[in-house]
Amino acid sequence: MPDHWSFVAAAYGLTALVLGIYWRRLVRKEKEVNTLKTTRTATSGAERSQNPSRTGHPRPEPVSRPPLQQ
Repeated sequence: MPDHWSFVAAAYGLTALVLGIYWRRLVRKEKEVNTLKTTRTATSGAERSQNPSRTGHPRPEPVSRPPLQQ
C-alpha cells in the first residue's frame, strides 16, 4: 500500500489555512462589536430610557388575598 503522506500534509495545511482565516474573521468581528459598544455607550447616556421589564403575571399582594377557610 503506498504512503499518502502528501495528502495528510495537504489536509493539515488546508485545515491550518481555514482556521487562520476564521480566526482573522473573529478578530474583525470582535473589533466591530467593541466599537459598536463604545459608540452606543457614549451616545446613550448613563440612565436607561425604559423601565425594566416585569413578569407577565404579577403576583397579587398578600393583603389582598382572602383568608383561607377551613
